Amino acid sequence: MARSVSALLTRGAKSLIIDLRSNPGGLLEQGTAVADLFLGKGERIVSLRGRSEGSNRDYTDSTAQKWPTLPLTILVDDKSASAAEIVAGALQDHDRAVIVGEPTYGKGSAQSIIPLGDVGGLKITTARWYTPSGRSISKKLDRDDGDSDPKAEPKGYRTSSGRIVYDGGGITPDVIESDSVYTAEVREFQSVLGRKVSQFRDALTDYALSLKAKHSVINEQFTVSQEMLDEVWKRMVARGVVMDRGIYDESSNVVRTLLGYDIARYVFGPEAEFKRRVANDKAIKTALDLATGAGTQDALLKRALARQRTAGTE
Repeated sequence: MARSVSALLTRGAKSLIIDLRSNPGGLLEQGTAVADLFLGKGERIVSLRGRSEGSNRDYTDSTAQKWPTLPLTILVDDKSASAAEIVAGALQDHDRAVIVGEPTYGKGSAQSIIPLGDVGGLKITTARWYTPSGRSISKKLDRDDGDSDPKAEPKGYRTSSGRIVYDGGGITPDVIESDSVYTAEVREFQSVLGRKVSQFRDALTDYALSLKAKHSVINEQFTVSQEMLDEVWKRMVARGVVMDRGIYDESSNVVRTLLGYDIARYVFGPEAEFKRRVANDKAIKTALDLATGAGTQDALLKRALARQRTAGTE
């Protein structure tokens, strides 16, 4: 992470966007280490609270910030979980990043495993994670703190500068942004594919590589044609994907978008794929719009607040 950011800065980067969407988390130590890169020494990253004294612990930043003047934006969605939420929550609470996207998953619990001999083990939730401002990351339905009513109003907390942020399960972005229609189409199509998702992805990749070998796509601004969609269908069927052709045609927007990404990546390279994704990605476009011209984190936060207020009046 440190090497990547430094490399971007040498190429003239003025702001940084970290995409944690669909990131299920990982090792706690790595999550806190990422947050450590952007926070000041001694600032709290996350707290662990349980019923026993031994399960209580505060994790704090151990080093000075590497890039204190670099404006930072983090993208999240409903599949950002666990350590990804710890990073987003810590940087939001310390006003070190603007969070853009959808509310995160809400995986804020720690488990202990009690061995049960040869039959396996018993996993028990023994503690909860809390952001620096005191927010629980866990979904309310998963909590046992007396505030488990899913209809209860979110509770407000204060960031380091006094901004109000809310609990309620997961991390609520400073700016809500998503393409809910496209997301729903993707999930519906994946549901129909079931366990054949990998075969579908293989069909896309195989076709993209064949186009590269034939040099039949020569412009980065190419359009995915119906002929291309028909070819993907043939390759899917050849791989054993069973689906009604009518459903496939109804999902043409999803297939066209995903195929476009693969062709851009394999024919023109990762930067061409990224440009194509940006053109179709509302969250990234919003993040870029906020970051462009915002020379400081404070300026970026003010822009996010202004956009939030505008959205609230619409």
